[in-house]
Amino acid sequence: MSIRGKRVFIGLTAAAALTALVSGSAYAYDTVKDGVLTVGVEGTYPPITYHDESGELTGFDVEVAKAIGEKLGLKVQFVESEWDSLLASIDSGRIDTVINAVSVTDERKKKYDFTDPYVSLYRHVIVKGDNDSIKSLDDLKGKKVAENITTEYADQLEALGATIVPIDTMQQAFDLITSGRADFTLLEDVQFGPYMKEHPDADLKIAFTIDGNKDDVDQFAIPTKKGTDLNAAINDALNTLKEDGELGKLSEKYFDADVIDYDSIGGKKAVSGSDTEAETEGVSEADREGDDDGKNITD
Repeated sequence: MSIRGKRVFIGLTAAAALTALVSGSAYAYDTVKDGVLTVGVEGTYPPITYHDESGELTGFDVEVAKAIGEKLGLKVQFVESEWDSLLASIDSGRIDTVINAVSVTDERKKKYDFTDPYVSLYRHVIVKGDNDSIKSLDDLKGKKVAENITTEYADQLEALGATIVPIDTMQQAFDLITSGRADFTLLEDVQFGPYMKEHPDADLKIAFTIDGNKDDVDQFAIPTKKGTDLNAAINDALNTLKEDGELGKLSEKYFDADVIDYDSIGGKKAVSGSDTEAETEGVSEADREGDDDGKNITD
């Protein structure tokens, strides 16, 4: 994992927080108001952010956000919205950040400051159970992909000749595939296994896994508005959570694997719990070499 230069951050103690309030400053973070960190999430993307059986918002990133808030001495308020509007809510000032499986792209880095990555995952290409026509990136030409219209992979998918069928949730993607209105979707490896355990009769399978090297790994990081002091503070809180093992424990809790960084996933492709070894095989060496021609659909 590449580590961007760290800026020193001294967390507010209770006394310092009280001093900040008395002096009228809002906890010393540029965008944070009244000591509340507003975090955008989908709430429909298990095991990242979702509602449990009692209706309570939970998930890996929900707990990550709460842990960051605790480190910074801030309360955390979640704002739920569809994925396509989450990052725009940072622009408008409606929220301070999005902690919901946000991948880092060159285009996004032009608009937002990002923390160091805190999750590294492989991606599967998911198809209908009887679909044997998709086995590599070359087979995506002319196919329909169920994806968010703001997906970070839009340009790569278009270069591969695939057409996006817009969705808002993972379940919508699966419904489109099983009904024949889409051919495939892209999904992180830690999500498909848990879904299939809860829906064993779902007519879905892994066509292949996009793998090979560090460049083929999808990494999540936390974005904030450019030029504020909040991102450095969140980044230092994240690094503390990594170092003290809290992030690793949350990863094991929600993913049954340590996926905090590339070294920890160790080249594993099937942490999702898929029982079909053939279905989790990656692209061939020829396909990997072809990634240099614009066929790579990871960051």
